[in-house]
Amino acid sequence: MDLQFFDQERIVAASSTGCVTVFLHHPNNQTLSVSQQWTTAHYHTGPGSPSCSSAPCTGVVCSNPEIVTVGEDGRINLFRADHKEAIRTIDNADSSTLHAVTFLRTPEILTVNSIGQLKIWDFRQQGNEPSQILSLTGDRVPLHCVDRHPNQQHVVATGGQDGMLSIWDVRQGTMPVSLLKAHEAEMWEVHFHPSNPDHLFTCSEDGSLWHWDASTDVPEKSSLFHQGGRNSTFLSHSISNQANVHQSLISSWLITDPAKDRIEITSLLPNRTLSVNSLDVLGPCLVCGTDAEAIYVTRQLFS
Repeated sequence: MDLQFFDQERIVAASSTGCVTVFLHHPNNQTLSVSQQWTTAHYHTGPGSPSCSSAPCTGVVCSNPEIVTVGEDGRINLFRADHKEAIRTIDNADSSTLHAVTFLRTPEILTVNSIGQLKIWDFRQQGNEPSQILSLTGDRVPLHCVDRHPNQQHVVATGGQDGMLSIWDVRQGTMPVSLLKAHEAEMWEVHFHPSNPDHLFTCSEDGSLWHWDASTDVPEKSSLFHQGGRNSTFLSHSISNQANVHQSLISSWLITDPAKDRIEITSLLPNRTLSVNSLDVLGPCLVCGTDAEAIYVTRQLFS
């Protein structure tokens, strides 16, 4: 269900069986061995479920030495790679499915769930309550993915069942700063570029893979969606006005008023394919995997 590098040699895998495994990669013979495993990290309890029915582990995030997992059981686990037992478990963190998790700062994580909520959890606090809940009023659209801006930890992007891209400032209010009309079906992953975070990438069930460019150095951005020479207007609206904040200190994702500054969107797959399920990006390269069992690599993102 999810896969993350823990360090140069170890990979953490989240399974639909509820198991979380740390694999050790052996580059000399290109094999994997199990270095640590928590077999019942996620499971259903209560009336109607067997004594220990496994629940899918839906997401994992690593910040060495810590590993945080979330699952369909609404449970959050904090593991350390060298510990057999969980360091901390929040059993009923959510009554709905938790779909994804990211670190804000080391003791703080952010989760997204199947009723459209973002919740911030602080592991320094003993209770089982989130320190903050954000959501789009009235909407209970499931959120599937989340990513934190690499330099500005209060800026978060989410995507979900309706294909919309939402940008949030967790310091301000409980509503997204921007709601951007995006894909025609579920958005499965969203990623800020790790070293060039004015650029963001999303992929969807509708077979599309998009590059969003909010960099402020593009003069008079046009409202164009680039796809093989065909242009279509880009629709969005900004919920709050950030003009009162000193602009040099905040992300271009927060100061972009989509009505005035157009975010440039480029389609990275020439032809619609089956669902694009996962993507990753580093330097000038992007890789994605699809339901067609195809892996696509883009090697010149910024050329």
